[in-house]
Amino acid sequence: MENPKGINPANDLTQGAILPKLLKFAVPLIIANLVMQLYNVVDTIVIGIAVGDHGIAAVGVSMPVMMLFGALFMGASMGGNIVISQMFGAKNMEGLNKAVNTTVFIAFIMGVFITGVGIICVRPLFNLLNTPAEIINDAVVYQTIIFGGTVGNLFFMLGSGMLRGMGDSRWPLYAMIIATLLNVVLDTLFAIILDWGVAGVAWATLGAQFVSGIVLLMRINTGAYGMKISFRKVIKPDGFTASHIIRLGLPTGLQAMAMSLGGLIVQRFANNFGADFVTANAVIQRVDGFALMPLMGLGMATTTFTGQNIGAGDPDRARKGVYVALGTILSVAVVMGVVMWFAGASLMKIFNVSDHVLAIGLKGIRTICFFYAFMGMEQCLAGSLRGAGAAMPPLINSFAAQIVRLLAAYYFAIIPLNKAIQAAVDAGKFASFELAKAAGVGMEGYMPMYLTMAFGMTLGALLNFLYFRYGNWQDKGLEQRRGPGGSPMPQGAPVAADAPDPQPEG
Repeated sequence: MENPKGINPANDLTQGAILPKLLKFAVPLIIANLVMQLYNVVDTIVIGIAVGDHGIAAVGVSMPVMMLFGALFMGASMGGNIVISQMFGAKNMEGLNKAVNTTVFIAFIMGVFITGVGIICVRPLFNLLNTPAEIINDAVVYQTIIFGGTVGNLFFMLGSGMLRGMGDSRWPLYAMIIATLLNVVLDTLFAIILDWGVAGVAWATLGAQFVSGIVLLMRINTGAYGMKISFRKVIKPDGFTASHIIRLGLPTGLQAMAMSLGGLIVQRFANNFGADFVTANAVIQRVDGFALMPLMGLGMATTTFTGQNIGAGDPDRARKGVYVALGTILSVAVVMGVVMWFAGASLMKIFNVSDHVLAIGLKGIRTICFFYAFMGMEQCLAGSLRGAGAAMPPLINSFAAQIVRLLAAYYFAIIPLNKAIQAAVDAGKFASFELAKAAGVGMEGYMPMYLTMAFGMTLGALLNFLYFRYGNWQDKGLEQRRGPGGSPMPQGAPVAADAPDPQPEG
C-alpha cells in the first residue's frame, strides 16, 4: 500500500525486516533514555555537592509521590500513543489528526488537575509515608515546585510520546539532549551559584523540560507528519476518539497508579530502615538506570511496533516483533548485569556519599543485577500488550505482582525489624520503641527489601508472558479496526473515523 503524505517510510514499522526496523527505531530511544539517566545523575551530583546525603534522600523519597500523580497523565498519554500508533499503522490520516488533538486536550486537563491536587496533598503524603524528619522539608519544597510545573513537563512528555507513536524516535532524542544540556547549566546556576539547594534543582528541571517540550511541539506542527496540533481542534475533542483513548489509557493509568501506590508503601517500609538506606536507594536508581535504559528503550520500541502492525491488520508480524525484542532484551540484560556487578561500586562513588551508604548500595545493586532480564521482559511484554490494545491484562498482572511483593516485603523485612527493635526494648537496652529505632536497632536487615522487589518484577514478567503466549491479545486491536456496522475491514485499510465503539475488554 502506498504511503500517504506525512507517512515517512523510515517511520513505518509495518514493512521491512523486523530486527533492523526495531533496532533503528530503538537505538535513538535507548540513547535518549541514557541521556535522561545522565540528566538525573547530574541532578543527584549537584544535590550531593550543594546539600549532601539528606538532599539526595529528599529527592529520592519524592519519586514514588511523583509517580503516583503522574500515573493519571501517563494513562491519558499512553492511551493517546496507542491510538496514534494504530492510526499511523493503518495510514488513516484523519484519525491520526483527531487522535493527536484529542490526546492534547485530555492530557492538559490531567496536568491542571495534578498541579492543584498535588500541591495540596504533598506534605500530608510525606507525613503519611513516615518520611524521616531530617529530609521531609526539603522533600516538600522539591515536590511542590515539581507539581507547580506539571503543565510545562506535560509538553515534553506529550510531544515525545506522540512522535514515538508516529515512528519518529530521533526528535525525542534531540529534545532530551537539549533538556540535559540546559539542565546542567540551570542546575549549576540555581543550586550551586545561587545556593537554592533542592529548590534550585527542581526549578532547573522544570525549565529544561519546558523548553525542550516547546521544541517538540514546534516539530510536530511543521507538517512533516501529515497533521498539526490546532487550538480549535484541541478545545473541541472528537468524542469517539476520546472514549477510545480513555478506554485504552484508563487501565494503563490504573496500572501505573497501582505500581505507584505499591511504591509508596514500599517507600514507607524503606523509611523504617533510616535515611542512609533511603539515600542508598536513590543512588541505586541513578546507577541502575544506566543498565535498565537499554531494556526500556527496546520495550518502548516494541510498543510502537506492535501498535502500528495491529493498526495495519498484521498480528503475526506484531507477534514476531515481540519475540525478536525479547531475545534482544535477554542478551542485553546479561551484559548489563555483568557490568553492574563489577562496576557498580565505582559508579556509585561519583555521588559523593558516605562509606555506609555506599556499602548498602553495593549490596543492593549486586542483588538486583541478577534480575535485569525479568525487568526488561516485564516492560517489553506489558508495553506490547498495551500497544495491541489489550490494556487490561497488564493491569491485572501488575496488580497481582505488587500485592505479592508488598506482602513479602512486610513479612520478610518489616516484621523482623519490628521484632528486633522490640527485643532490644524488652531486654532493657532502650526505654522505648522509638529510641531503639532511632539508635539503628535492626537496620542491618534491609536485604529482603531488594529481594522482594526483584521477585515482584519476575512474577510480573512471567504472568505477562503467559498471557502473551496463550491469550487473545491480538484480537483486541483487530476489534478496534471494525468498519461501520461492525464488519471486518480488509488488511491494511484505513480505520473508519466513524467506526462504532469497540467491545469492552474482558
